Amino acid sequence: MEILPNSPTATQEKSADFIAYPSLFLHGPASSGKTSAALLRLENILTTQPENSSKTVLVLLPQKSLAKPYQNLLKEIHKSHGESVSIQTMSSLVRRMINLFWPIIASHQLFKHPYEAPRFLTLETSQFYMAQIVETMIDQGRFDNVTLPPFRLFSQIIDNLNKSALIGFSHTEIGQRLSSAFIGDSTRQNVFSDVQDAVNQFRALCFDKNLVDYSLQVELFCQVLWPNQTFQKYISNQYAHLIYDNSEEDPPYVHDVISQWLPSFESALIIYDNLAGYRSFLGADPRSAYAIKNHCQESLFTNENLVSSEPLQELKRCFQDLKSCQPSPELINQTVVFPTKRLRFFPELLDELTQQIENLRASPDGKEKKIAILAPYVSDSLRFSLKHKLESLGLQVSVQKPSSPLTQDPVIKTLIILSKFAHPTWEMKVSFLDAAIALTNSIDGFDLNRAHLLLGKFNPEILYLEALPEPVKSDRIASELLERYRRLRDWLLSTDPAEPLGSFLSRLFGEVLSQPGFRFENVVQAGISTAMLMESYQKFTLSLDETTQSDQKLAGQAFIGSVDSGLIAASYLSEWQSQPGDDILIAPVMSYLMRNEPVDYQFWLNIGSKGWYERLEQPLTHPVVLSRHWQEGKQWTADDEVSYNQANLQRILSGLLLRCKIKVFALTSDYNEAGVEERGQLLTLFQNLFRKVIRGKNEH
Repeated sequence: MEILPNSPTATQEKSADFIAYPSLFLHGPASSGKTSAALLRLENILTTQPENSSKTVLVLLPQKSLAKPYQNLLKEIHKSHGESVSIQTMSSLVRRMINLFWPIIASHQLFKHPYEAPRFLTLETSQFYMAQIVETMIDQGRFDNVTLPPFRLFSQIIDNLNKSALIGFSHTEIGQRLSSAFIGDSTRQNVFSDVQDAVNQFRALCFDKNLVDYSLQVELFCQVLWPNQTFQKYISNQYAHLIYDNSEEDPPYVHDVISQWLPSFESALIIYDNLAGYRSFLGADPRSAYAIKNHCQESLFTNENLVSSEPLQELKRCFQDLKSCQPSPELINQTVVFPTKRLRFFPELLDELTQQIENLRASPDGKEKKIAILAPYVSDSLRFSLKHKLESLGLQVSVQKPSSPLTQDPVIKTLIILSKFAHPTWEMKVSFLDAAIALTNSIDGFDLNRAHLLLGKFNPEILYLEALPEPVKSDRIASELLERYRRLRDWLLSTDPAEPLGSFLSRLFGEVLSQPGFRFENVVQAGISTAMLMESYQKFTLSLDETTQSDQKLAGQAFIGSVDSGLIAASYLSEWQSQPGDDILIAPVMSYLMRNEPVDYQFWLNIGSKGWYERLEQPLTHPVVLSRHWQEGKQWTADDEVSYNQANLQRILSGLLLRCKIKVFALTSDYNEAGVEERGQLLTLFQNLFRKVIRGKNEH
């Protein structure tokens, strides 16, 4: 990966000059070299300022995964991260400042125990506390007309609370804003009252127990710390230079803060991607990001593209305005590849995809090309099928699937089941099937049939470890497999139930499951998943009160119970990073766009799906209604939904084509993965494009 451009463009050279352009707003489409310009500017700052300078450059990003180019540059020029460059997200900066300046917050007497240390909540631990409130309400008959899995119910209520803080309105207005925009069955209006009640109770619980969730972090920073003179003096002296990349992917409170902070910097570069804002469902606000331009002394616009070919850029223009576009057969041939035959069923689509990739890899320079396989959603079955097919060709595959329930990871599911057997005092039942799956996933050479034979008359009502039977000789189970099972069972029996769960998981992985004869041996992903579960548990326990933290039974019980209920995993950075040598990335389209990594070829799956542009069904929240630009009291109509979908599709197509170097492979089947026939807008767009090509060909 090239860190700095060999031949900078004129715009990049101007942007890198932090003396001539001390306060600069640089904007343009994706792949126009804006981040490269920022890297040049950072290098200039670091090589210009004295070695003993105590002043730091703040590199601000909307999410950690975008830090890679800056980290690579620091390695190249031998600058240690944190020595003179601080790479931060605003969320991490806010949390650090709240922790550091807690006495100022305590002086406002907002919390019941203001002079005790705060307990910061993650997404997972916020759901844990929200669950305690909502489950009680459900028992009282509340939320009776909502059919959602519990963890989705909790997450949508928390999302509402977060958006109120990110946008800057009181959390007490959430229910009224959602209710006033809703058109539909009047009986559904009651649910918004239930949402408001849950939000109010959750915020009261936070103040009572010194819990600081994401929304409260933002409110405390904006309303208490940022206006404080002592804090202003401190923060102004911390950073001399600012580079703020992908500003359009941040929520409006960040843009408000940056606009006010700008005069304090010796130099500042704000980077804005036109036609982006892919994180709008999380509160990102491109309009408020663009308004920072008014607070900068200079602005530069770049319309170059350093990635995609001219034909791909022409295809993008055709998608944006098909009426005035005159596409030719040559344009289609140069940019898009379609199936060589009609595909009726989804397995045929996967076979076609595999064949096309095999053909690409067989070409003279095909092994050097990067490929991304993109779909609106990446289900477990799709992920498994694709990985199996591609790895059978000898290809290295990485899959990005952030924010999925922890138990969807087979490694984590196995660890949790084995943890239940090792902790009988938790009194958590294990089904026959789960026990068989855990053994199959743990012991190399085991399968479900052998696991069933070994378990025999396993009784899931027996909660103690002895429910796992003694290994008995069998003609149908090899002696070495029985010995491996014995080693696992004896190790579980020997554990101390009072041992902290994190320590238990570490030893289970290191002393048994990663050893020869067991499934996790030399499996890097298994180690990553185990570390993810341990990190999640560690963060979870930090939010518990001291009594529960010190009681290993209660802490382990609470965590495992929350995971079983569908606790959503936080977005771990490792999930965003391809491993060195990976040939192919499989990712949901929105997640891919936020990686900001170009590839040579893109495969678009299920182009008939509405998931390419429709927002997820979220009956308890709404990303547009709960935004700064929605008119209060206005109802969300079908026309609004159509306009939103059209704009979303254009934004996605633009982002994809600007990140593709050579060609797009567009694949669809008559019936999708679920056996449903789909005819969405993207498929219609392609069909209209072909009709126009045919008409133009006939006219000539």
